[in-house]
Amino acid sequence: MTRRFGQDVAAGLMFIGFGALGLYLARNYAVGTALRMEPGYVPRLLCWGIIGMGVLIAARGLLAGDAAIARWHWRPLLFVLGGLIAFRYLIEPVGLVTAAFVIVVLGAIGSREVKIKDTLLLAAGLAAGSVALFVYALGLPMRVWPF
Repeated sequence: MTRRFGQDVAAGLMFIGFGALGLYLARNYAVGTALRMEPGYVPRLLCWGIIGMGVLIAARGLLAGDAAIARWHWRPLLFVLGGLIAFRYLIEPVGLVTAAFVIVVLGAIGSREVKIKDTLLLAAGLAAGSVALFVYALGLPMRVWPF
């Protein structure tokens, strides 16, 4: 069933709201010019881009019709958010490898179609890639292992 106020319109309004909130929060930052950018230049540019994208998405939903807004799925929301929070609190005491492993596994558990073998392989690959990038390539001083 198509409706005039459906998922695309709601998503567009959400993007417009986030962009407007960002503009409000960056209102006291100096902007500068394109040649002499100051701290508020890029945030405002990104916020206007988000607002523009929101307008396009909402207009498409209004003109073409859209599917009704689907019900919320709490499991993915809780597990992905829980993974982010766990990463924040695990990165310093147990190291990058363990924290990266935990965030991938928790994010995957958010899906009902999780395959444990694939998840463990992905977690191992992303943990190794994180160490290669952040510790070796960029030289960031961070703990890799808990010991």
